[in-house]
Amino acid sequence: MEFDVTLLGIVVGMMVLANRLVAMLVTPIFDKYSLDKFWLAYPAWILAGVFVWFTEVNLFASFIPNALIGQILTAIVAGGGSNLLHDLTDKPSNLIAVFNALEDDDEANG
Repeated sequence: MEFDVTLLGIVVGMMVLANRLVAMLVTPIFDKYSLDKFWLAYPAWILAGVFVWFTEVNLFASFIPNALIGQILTAIVAGGGSNLLHDLTDKPSNLIAVFNALEDDDEANG
């Protein structure tokens, strides 16, 4: 499966933008009212869906002929990627674990 690199870059940009908007606008509300952070994934998906809807980006255009279904799947990818970025950037222990695993792999191979 190949994606258009330009469209993939746009979707990654949407993931970063959705991640930062949720971190700056929604997370403080969750912190202030001690709400369960499990629900933070949903605003990211909604924002990603709005971005995909306005830009009409479709990662799956060459694989799925229905544009609406392709855009829904693109929004799912962008929103889920935003959640992944949140997990990696907002939890330093996760990021350190990733780097440690990479270092261990380099030592085992070299």
